[in-house]
Amino acid sequence: MFGDGNVYSLLKRAKRFLESKGLSEPESDVEVLLSFVLQTKRSKLPLMRSQKLTDIQVLQYERYILRRSKREPVAYIMGLAGFMDFEFKVNKNVLIPRPETEILVETALKIAKKENKNSVLDLCTGSGCIAVSLAKLGKFKDIMASDVSGSALEIARENARSNNVLDINFVKSNVFSGISGKNFDIIISNPPYVSHEEYDALEPELKYEPEIALAADDSGLFFYKKIAGKAGRYLNDNGFILIELNAYKAGEIKQIFSTCGYKNIEIVKDYAGLPRMLKAESNFLMGN
Repeated sequence: MFGDGNVYSLLKRAKRFLESKGLSEPESDVEVLLSFVLQTKRSKLPLMRSQKLTDIQVLQYERYILRRSKREPVAYIMGLAGFMDFEFKVNKNVLIPRPETEILVETALKIAKKENKNSVLDLCTGSGCIAVSLAKLGKFKDIMASDVSGSALEIARENARSNNVLDINFVKSNVFSGISGKNFDIIISNPPYVSHEEYDALEPELKYEPEIALAADDSGLFFYKKIAGKAGRYLNDNGFILIELNAYKAGEIKQIFSTCGYKNIEIVKDYAGLPRMLKAESNFLMGN
């Protein structure tokens, strides 16, 4: 497709090819994928402009660019995604970790340190990026991570092992269905929150990700209602819940948690200024 060539010429041809397929700004994609093929940092590519690739490297790069031209996300092509400065394996069984989700981890770590909280439950763990990051960066004595998908849990366990985390209890559970006899200081979750109508209109890249991890019934509010209605039974007194938001339904979600009796409810914005996380505390009457 591209023939032989050096780093500079391959990047130029790959960029032109992706633009011809409708990708408007593919510079980052072509550079990230080439640095992955060469097993080097993207920042080093300008110093390698004249370096020739082997035939095998060119073929591998062409295959990656062809997959990207079909709008497959770069993270799935590489099988890797970064989160909280750690590396996580990803495939089409798990949602690709997003930088904006890091605010949940950062907030949980601050709460744990300030309030002396030692246990956490990660609902809808997916790749395990939240639970593993908390285990790496925090001092929690008890971390449980659950997901309804057995395939997702396999990836989460693998990510825990590859990051040298051995003390997370992974559980197959439909929200709280598999959680019994335990209470936690913090419940954290990035649940599915896109309505099915919104899902149908998503860009092609997002359609590669598992619909079960993105879309929810009840106009995208199903899991907020389910978690808000039951989390109080699994939270210790003065426990915290941290949940990622559908930014366009922050007001509705806040009302759901208010109606269920949570206190000190706060909507936290991300670094882009969008409502990203709901933070709330349990009421001591909730578990009764």
